[in-house]
Amino acid sequence: MQQEQFILPAGVTVRDPQGNQYVIEGVLRKGEFGAVYLVRQRSQELHLFALKEAIHPNKGDRERFAFEGEVLTRLNHQALPRVHRVFEYDKLKRVYLLMDYIKGRNLEVLRREQPGTCFPLPQVLVLLAPIVDALRYLHTQDPPIVHGDIKPANILVPAGGGEAMLADFGSAKEYVPGTATSFLGRSSGYTAPEQYRTGTTPSTDLYGLGATLYVLLTGSAPIDAPSRLLGRLNAGVDPLTPANLLKPTVPLAVAQALQRALSINMADRFETVEEFWQVLLAHGTQQRPHAASRDLSQTSPPEQGIEDGGPESPQKEHMAPHAKKREALRILAGFLVMGAIGIAFFSALRGLTVLLLCCLGVLLLSLGALLYDFSSLARTLQKNPASVQGKKEK
Repeated sequence: MQQEQFILPAGVTVRDPQGNQYVIEGVLRKGEFGAVYLVRQRSQELHLFALKEAIHPNKGDRERFAFEGEVLTRLNHQALPRVHRVFEYDKLKRVYLLMDYIKGRNLEVLRREQPGTCFPLPQVLVLLAPIVDALRYLHTQDPPIVHGDIKPANILVPAGGGEAMLADFGSAKEYVPGTATSFLGRSSGYTAPEQYRTGTTPSTDLYGLGATLYVLLTGSAPIDAPSRLLGRLNAGVDPLTPANLLKPTVPLAVAQALQRALSINMADRFETVEEFWQVLLAHGTQQRPHAASRDLSQTSPPEQGIEDGGPESPQKEHMAPHAKKREALRILAGFLVMGAIGIAFFSALRGLTVLLLCCLGVLLLSLGALLYDFSSLARTLQKNPASVQGKKEK
């Protein structure tokens, strides 16, 4: 409650040592040590920024803000936010970090809006591709930079379909092998076991990435590291449920890769984020056509119907015009036969020999046409015995 009273209201102006003025438009996020504001620079009315603060900062807070600002200022990657400056406002006893404002929502919010509160694997791979590339970039710096707090809430998806960005470098550290790096904040389920003990390494980000994938694919966050350690100590078994048992659509190989990335011992994890990502890509790309065929099957006729109807359809279309011609020929021949018989009978009564002979000729021609039609039909049936079977079944 006391912390709430320190949150600055809209309309308040914050000044940096250079005299730049930033007017608070609203609160983007509240945290344990302060807030993140949406601000507008008074001299640039159309330009919005995000202003991150620490209230009543101690020496550690000042160093953390200074390091975060220094790291992000010298880094250049499209998935990392751009920081403009770090400054202290003595009047309010606060330290600030000014960065670009990313309009959008984080993956945790978006995940909760999905059916089953999770995403399909191909979509997760697309969403996290720029984040993985950013982690590769961070880990190849000299010395490597560890983000230390990878989770869906720290991954922003810009409005309008832009690529995801990695936010909140408040826990970032430079990793020097053989030294311990302290870690203050902890996110249950996403915090690696070593962050409770010795500190962070690049493998810590691998653990956080694995936990992020786990929740995005299953809708459930992994059990926190202390509970896993306690469960393994008491029962001798890691209580972390494999992802494919929570969500059967997760391929077994992907579930096994997640278990390895979330290993309690760092030595049991993948060596790099890149190695972990390549395993996921191998099985994620295999799943894409399978998923597409499964979607199509929901709107297609039964498989048996497709097998029966497919080959016969062209045959029926080919035979239809001939069947219509034969039917018309039969009708015409029938009329000619009846007409010829009637005229022949009338001619016989009147003694009209010539007319009688003509009628007999027409009668013979009609009978010949009918016989030709029947013989043609018999030849067609001999060539296509399947059509006879189809008629019998009907």
